[in-house]
Amino acid sequence: MWTACTGVVGGTPDDDVDPSGSPDAGCEDPVPSGDPDAGEKNDLLAPGRLLRRSSLALRGIPPTDEEFAALEAAGDDAAQRAFVERFVDQTLAQPAFYRTMFERARDWFNVPLVARTADAPEYGVQQQRSLQRCPAGTAKAGAWKYFREASTVCDGVKADGTPVEERSLEPWWAPDTTVTLVGGAANTAAMGTTNVNGSPVQVTCALVGPEGTCGCGPNAVRCHADFQQYAGWEDYLHYNEQGQRRFVAEEPARLFAHLAWHDRPVTDLILGTYSVAPTRLQAAYVMQGLAGGATGLLDDDSWWRPSRFAGAPVDPDHAPGDPLAWREYQVPARNPFLLAERDYHYDPRTDVGASRGVPAAGMLTSLGFLTGYPRERVRGARALETLACEVLSPPMGLKFNEYRRDPGTEGPCQHCHTRLDPAAIHFKRFAKQGSASEGYGAKYLMPGVGTAWHWPVQWRKGEYPYGGDPFSHWNRWYMPDTKLTPVTEAQALANPEAVFLDFLPPEQTLLGQVGDGTVGPLGFAKIIVAAGAFDRCVVRHLHAQVMGRDIDPAREAGYLDAQVERFVAGGRKVRPFVKSLTQSNLFQRGR
Repeated sequence: MWTACTGVVGGTPDDDVDPSGSPDAGCEDPVPSGDPDAGEKNDLLAPGRLLRRSSLALRGIPPTDEEFAALEAAGDDAAQRAFVERFVDQTLAQPAFYRTMFERARDWFNVPLVARTADAPEYGVQQQRSLQRCPAGTAKAGAWKYFREASTVCDGVKADGTPVEERSLEPWWAPDTTVTLVGGAANTAAMGTTNVNGSPVQVTCALVGPEGTCGCGPNAVRCHADFQQYAGWEDYLHYNEQGQRRFVAEEPARLFAHLAWHDRPVTDLILGTYSVAPTRLQAAYVMQGLAGGATGLLDDDSWWRPSRFAGAPVDPDHAPGDPLAWREYQVPARNPFLLAERDYHYDPRTDVGASRGVPAAGMLTSLGFLTGYPRERVRGARALETLACEVLSPPMGLKFNEYRRDPGTEGPCQHCHTRLDPAAIHFKRFAKQGSASEGYGAKYLMPGVGTAWHWPVQWRKGEYPYGGDPFSHWNRWYMPDTKLTPVTEAQALANPEAVFLDFLPPEQTLLGQVGDGTVGPLGFAKIIVAAGAFDRCVVRHLHAQVMGRDIDPAREAGYLDAQVERFVAGGRKVRPFVKSLTQSNLFQRGR
């Protein structure tokens, strides 16, 4: 009598499984006994079922009637199995495979939409002032004006009766066309005035953007066109596939699908300097760079002029040069404070001057990940759970020392924070301040970086106007001599920005690894890759997609190690690894 494989891969010797010599680490076909009455049965899937399983794994839908008919017409069993193998190869080369990988990654990463902090449609990642057209029947019908500017500008006059400013230009949102700006949006003065606590204050327009009387800048890059009746909703609503808020949340999953489609190593997801985005999303990175003082971006048209990005690799659903395509771009070219340098070290306790930024790290420095999770500990926890498959769960029945000030070393929370805080330390230099209206008004700070994101020492005391977030959060949780903030009281007094230390010091470890001193999320990424946790996590998720189940890292350790070894040996590329899974003994047997 034949006994099937136990299904326990990498189990104990008592499990009757021989893990050696099999790519499936234990599940061997039974050796026929030679007795015609022994009852051995072939448990290989019939070609029709194998075709169905392949189709569901690679494109999420069953085969069509035509595909089943073609399978039947292929001939005998061997010919039909060859047909299924060709079907797998063809499907892996079709856009459906890209979409399957995108959907898998979107569910896996589960990056939330950027939350509002005021009334809908409050949304600030855009950091561009909203423009709307003057209505028909007005003197300036069809021209663009600031949404909240007096309606008299559409009649060609200011509130005091003088003529409004007007200029024509090629806008970033519609290359090779010409539009007319009127009113404050058309202002080209180098200096302007804005209101601070009820008093007019003179500002440099190139630095502050379209605040007060400052205009939209060259090619109106500091503003965005809103084509709807109610300003802000176009980009805010989650069901608008072309809205920037949805773009922001989808970018990490789109990057994963891009790597799968173009046969790039999956480590680029967290170690790479590039990402993918349509023009409207790349605008948000440019605005963040401008907010940090990189005013040279005002004259850079490489992110919005199609002729400048026509050669960039894109998703299979769009043509190269399409502004709506999820195309590859270098993140440091859009926001210079996300550095191209791979080994940037900066220690605020000893280094003089400001930090130049944090190295770009794929999805970990994406605006969707950083703004979707508004605190460094939440970012660290989600990064560990999502990308290292760590399980952060509370202990049962254990006693801990008394909690006083540091959850990383005191109280019951240290059970998780011992791992969580060494991860969270890498995610300090990004925070939101204030709220937005029609996509403008909120500020996204990279504290201690460049020339713009510094404040008088009063911020550390919470004195006005630094009593609200993010200053209150920093003052409450960035306490010296804690696991999250390993600086001394003296160092924090000498330099308040020392509390933003964002690399793992050598006296701490994460997943058994010592950091190399690289600051920011890239330092975290290097650690989880060196620990092998990232590779194991990716393999488990791809295995779940193709095989229909996760790999138990405890009971199936040998099987997991074998799969990871093959994944790494193949250059950490998704497509060949997925194909190898479809060719495995377990897949062919429906297990």
